[in-house]
Amino acid sequence: MRCQGVAGDSDERGKTVNTNVRGMSVPRRRRAGREDVGAGARVAHGGVRHCRAAGRAMTTTIVRRHGASVVVRIGGEIDVHTAGELRTVLLALVDGGHTHIVADLAGVGFCDAAGLGALVAVNNRAREHGGALRLTGVRPAQRRILRITRLDQLFRLYDSVDDALTS
Repeated sequence: MRCQGVAGDSDERGKTVNTNVRGMSVPRRRRAGREDVGAGARVAHGGVRHCRAAGRAMTTTIVRRHGASVVVRIGGEIDVHTAGELRTVLLALVDGGHTHIVADLAGVGFCDAAGLGALVAVNNRAREHGGALRLTGVRPAQRRILRITRLDQLFRLYDSVDDALTS
């Protein structure tokens, strides 16, 4: 007997079939660049972490550490495929005692809702430890999204890394 609603069921021909919660067949999704995902997809080289998932790339580089403050340069796209890696890297810094994080987003070309969620999670954890996440290099389109979602009231936005560090 076949279980309903479980991804990876087999049909009568032995082919894998994905089903939704009602047990209806749904098309199988194919991910571009799937060979990049999995073991080795995240590679660390001298303080720079690369996340290559589904053809997208994101980098995080720790530029400066001083006491409880750290400056992290983020580049590429922050989306549903890379937001988890960003959250993991930044939360590890907070848990390691760097509660004042300055995220330089000048190299970020795209950030979706998953990326915003990762930034909110990091900010919340930093605030629990008496710190905050400060954003610099935010592009006008990203500022507009922050304003529309009212996240501009949650995050401190700065024009430069030096301004964020001195406040």
